[in-house]
Amino acid sequence: MNTQDTTDRAFPIPLTRAALSKASWSHPVTFRHGHCDPAGIVYTPQFFHVFNEAIEAWFGAELGITYYDIIGPRRTGLGYVSASSVFFLPCRMGEQIDIHVTVARVGRTSYSLTLHAMLGDSEALRGEFTTVTTSLDTHRPIPVPEDIRRALTDYSARCT
Repeated sequence: MNTQDTTDRAFPIPLTRAALSKASWSHPVTFRHGHCDPAGIVYTPQFFHVFNEAIEAWFGAELGITYYDIIGPRRTGLGYVSASSVFFLPCRMGEQIDIHVTVARVGRTSYSLTLHAMLGDSEALRGEFTTVTTSLDTHRPIPVPEDIRRALTDYSARCT
């Protein structure tokens, strides 16, 4: 990851749209009044909400596996064990971002995604999400189901 030195720690450098894979799937989000604080700037928790919506849409549209099927009939949990964001630019009411999804890692019982929220040609923020797959009956970790593992690795290979 590219980083720049700040006064007390390394800080990621925002990407440009050109640095993203042309094969990466993206999800447009237009920020509305309800997303914003009184100053018209997107309220921080809203980013986690729109990131989660993008991940759910990505699963269905790009991986061909719906969250409803995974969580409902299959009883497989997709809980975040870690979620964080780095903010580069403020987003305001009426602006549209495009959220690009990349697969950072696929492990035995978890996988990590990086979401790049692009405002025009610049990265406004970046989200990092690690999901652990669990049995919704026992609430214990289980191996990433094979169809999900295959879909994640196939998508990752297309985007490199």
